[in-house]
Amino acid sequence: MVEKDILKKIPVFSALPANHLALLGQISELKSFKNGSIIVSEKSQGKMLFFVIAGRIKIYKSSSTGHIKVLSYLNKGDIFGEMIIFGGGVRSASAQAMANCKILIIRAKDFKEFASGNISVLLKIISTLISRLKKADDEIKSLAYNTVLSRTAFTLLEFAAEYGIKKGGRTYINFPLTHSEIANNVGSSREVISRVLSKLEALRYVKCRRGIIEILDPASLKKVIY
Repeated sequence: MVEKDILKKIPVFSALPANHLALLGQISELKSFKNGSIIVSEKSQGKMLFFVIAGRIKIYKSSSTGHIKVLSYLNKGDIFGEMIIFGGGVRSASAQAMANCKILIIRAKDFKEFASGNISVLLKIISTLISRLKKADDEIKSLAYNTVLSRTAFTLLEFAAEYGIKKGGRTYINFPLTHSEIANNVGSSREVISRVLSKLEALRYVKCRRGIIEILDPASLKKVIY
């Protein structure tokens, strides 16, 4: 059983009354995963719904050649595996812990019964799903029409907006963003990304050092996108 105080920290459950939280706690389980652990695998059968209590999760797809395309990063309060409650029996992507994580797990069958009496929860999940589908559509268009250079610039600015720390008029990306990780986001190879980052450094748009990326000129970086 999961305590009500933990459940209230999850946005989709935050407005539920105490008696509904108590019922939800009875069908929930809290589980820990170590950094690097695979929580669910693409194409596996899905029977559970997941909520991030602590840590960070990477959602990604793998190609037959072993290439990875990152779909999103999830943090505290985020949900994944939600397609299972709308009839998706097979996982469309994998989920991996990027740090030591605590995950709230609910059986899809139990959650459907609970949600039938809590339409507001279901509507919040549908809203999340719509946002993710829109983002996926935008990324498909980007892969089709934009260059690796423009996609890299867009990715760096996105990370700066989400994880940036401003210091001395510059923005440092507070995220373990290796060349391989950028490649997996952009949809390219590590070697190509290394060349692209070298070009952006030569233009003095960014600075890369010891795993830290510093945005020097966001305005010029934005112009690269269009």
